[in-house]
Amino acid sequence: MWDETSTMTQHLGERDKARMSRAGLSALSTRQALDLLDAALLTEQPMVVATRLDRGALAHHSDTLPPLLSQLATRPARRVLEHTDMVSLTGLRARLEGMTPDQRHSELVELVCSNAAAVLGHSTADVNADDAFGDLGFDSLTAVELRNRLKIATGLTLSPTLIFDQPTPGALAEHLEAQLAPSAPGGAPVTPPDRMTRFNDIARELQALLKAPDLSPGDRAQLITRLEGLLGSVTGPSPAPLLLPPEDAFDDDISTATESQLFAFLDDEVGP
Repeated sequence: MWDETSTMTQHLGERDKARMSRAGLSALSTRQALDLLDAALLTEQPMVVATRLDRGALAHHSDTLPPLLSQLATRPARRVLEHTDMVSLTGLRARLEGMTPDQRHSELVELVCSNAAAVLGHSTADVNADDAFGDLGFDSLTAVELRNRLKIATGLTLSPTLIFDQPTPGALAEHLEAQLAPSAPGGAPVTPPDRMTRFNDIARELQALLKAPDLSPGDRAQLITRLEGLLGSVTGPSPAPLLLPPEDAFDDDISTATESQLFAFLDDEVGP
């Protein structure tokens, strides 16, 4: 990416550039870009990526990097908790266990808000528990970055559609609390959702996507291919027909997600 604004990059704001910088992608000056172009023209390699990489920034996120980039990281990633006390996951769980429900909720709200603010380039005071993530300016890319930060901070397996399912920091904090400290007011353990409940949630999202008016024939064919592949990995060479539960079996409140987010969600939940 060139530092100088062009037709291809004119839509990028400071927040987008900051996110790319945190991910290890540094902008090129015009002189640097032209020098790299000259060097690329002299190489015999079939493919060249001319870019500046901040290998230290890559190392900080190496737990979530694709294999190609993770090999370029300069050192193992430190599992840093983006929170005021910088405590470990074990310390976080221990702290939560010693808190009252109100204190525990406040702790996790602060964790979510501080990470959300870091992703957006704001101060923590600019993000409140009742603010909608969409109103704060989150998009699909920043949503994944926030999910990755919270995944490292908590050690939990979190869905790529996390902030679409939990639309405010307060709601997201409650979701994290249920997994980190699963206890009812009387101290009784909360029963986690069974496996079929999770599959029904996925089917509900699929049903909404299939009814989308802008779903093209090509998108539909791709979706069918992905579903057949997932089903084949479970049933073997002769998969049974895919039966979605009836529409009225689900709640009317259907979270919206892009096709890429939905496929990522399916891969996380069902596997390749």
